[in-house]
Amino acid sequence: MHDVLRKISAIDLVISCDDGTWELALVVESGEWEQHGALYALQEKLNTYSSYALDGAMSADYPESAGAKKVILIQTIDVPPDEAVQFLMKVEALLVPEGLQLKLERIGGDATDGSEGSPADSSKSFSV
Repeated sequence: MHDVLRKISAIDLVISCDDGTWELALVVESGEWEQHGALYALQEKLNTYSSYALDGAMSADYPESAGAKKVILIQTIDVPPDEAVQFLMKVEALLVPEGLQLKLERIGGDATDGSEGSPADSSKSFSV
């Protein structure tokens, strides 16, 4: 069973990048987008991640992240449904003014349409 999205209270991975950016990453596993309640689980997961990054817990756990650029990185194996992408665009509009970027990145899988910047293009990462 796929359950990365279902672990709504867990921060899956914190990455300190060479450029000084800090990423809070999660991987949406193959088949997770099709599960009942996936969009709700994503919303709850993003609430956990944004609270961690913005409310001081991340800076307490990783003092060197204080004041650094922070990004929530969602890596997905399958192409996310349109409603998920639309939701992420709305969330990003709320998070950017707070200093938190959202990035969606397709990993692995076959490109289905090859359009530049789309979730189907496995060689690209993009802000939603």
